[in-house]
Amino acid sequence: MKTYDIHFNDENDSNNKGFNLTIQECKDYIKANNGTNHSYFEDYKGGIVSIICNDTSEVVFEEIIK
Repeated sequence: MKTYDIHFNDENDSNNKGFNLTIQECKDYIKANNGTNHSYFEDYKGGIVSIICNDTSEVVFEEIIK
């Protein structure tokens, strides 16, 4: 079973959470926290949050950080 991590990117920097979650767990985390000051969401407002497969490095989801 593949696992996924959450990555944060803007024009200056990038970080990731180091998660080993399902796609749905990652989407739930983003939905619950995008637009808040939780974790990297505060630092990357206006940037991109992505879900990336830990096994293949494939980007499976991304949206703008509110």
